[in-house]
Amino acid sequence: MAVIPKPNWDKPLVERDELQQSWLTNSVPACVSHPQPEYDSNTHLAHPSTSRGAGIMVRKLLAVLIVLTSAASLPCAAKMRGPSTPEERARAVEYVRSLEENPLAKDSLEKRMWLTEWIVEVPDFTVSACCKELESLDKVNNTYSNQLRMQVVYSQAAFLLQHPEEKNAATIQAAGLAGTLRAYRAIQRFDPTAKYPLLDNLIALEKKGKLQQYVQKKKCKEN
Repeated sequence: MAVIPKPNWDKPLVERDELQQSWLTNSVPACVSHPQPEYDSNTHLAHPSTSRGAGIMVRKLLAVLIVLTSAASLPCAAKMRGPSTPEERARAVEYVRSLEENPLAKDSLEKRMWLTEWIVEVPDFTVSACCKELESLDKVNNTYSNQLRMQVVYSQAAFLLQHPEEKNAATIQAAGLAGTLRAYRAIQRFDPTAKYPLLDNLIALEKKGKLQQYVQKKKCKEN
């Protein structure tokens, strides 16, 4: 993969948005094409009526995650940097927990951008974007579906960072789904109309302690 210039978050918001767009455009493989995004960093919460541009940016981030975590062996996805640092790992876990608790906060896009770039680049571990059923969320309500699908990958990464000895794929995948369910409940507190029957079913399974059994039944495997 070509070296991706890191965004400079100290620049003014207008220039920062231009940097975000440039970074994300350069980080998407040539086989993936999306419209140019628009995002208002001054918005405290990404309300459905004003989040069209942010939604485009999130879809592009999701494309980066899916393509590069699913095709890590391709030249364009080669990891060219050294191992992650303790500071980076702590930052990643902090960002993931923040996105689980406040997925619509005004800084959530910046945190997703940082996590996406970091997960793609670091050679320490590989996160598998597994649960195909979450793709059905788009058909139900695409307002929050991309954020929820991305959270699976982020929460898996946090789990692996905190449990590096864990090798059971079902346990890792279940941890990712649990993170998505936490983000889903947080979104519902902001927008009670946000309903995804699949996630409601998974919450019911989680309460019964059967989330890992669900993953095993779906035969999720690491790529």
